[in-house]
Amino acid sequence: MRIAKAILGKRLFTMAMKATFYGHFVAGEDQEKVKPTLERLRSFGVKPILDYSVEEDLSTEEAERREFE
Repeated sequence: MRIAKAILGKRLFTMAMKATFYGHFVAGEDQEKVKPTLERLRSFGVKPILDYSVEEDLSTEEAERREFE
């Protein structure tokens, strides 16, 4: 992903991610962007389960340090 971002640039990389697997698994970036997805799912009888997730790009050392804390 880091290489793709370096080649495509941040804006094009973000557009490509949203059009592929990111868009498949993520309903939206905020409440307003999630609402249409939830409404569409409900129209098909699907009851979505929302999971709030925050990700951060950490070094291996920092991730291990936080894990042990």
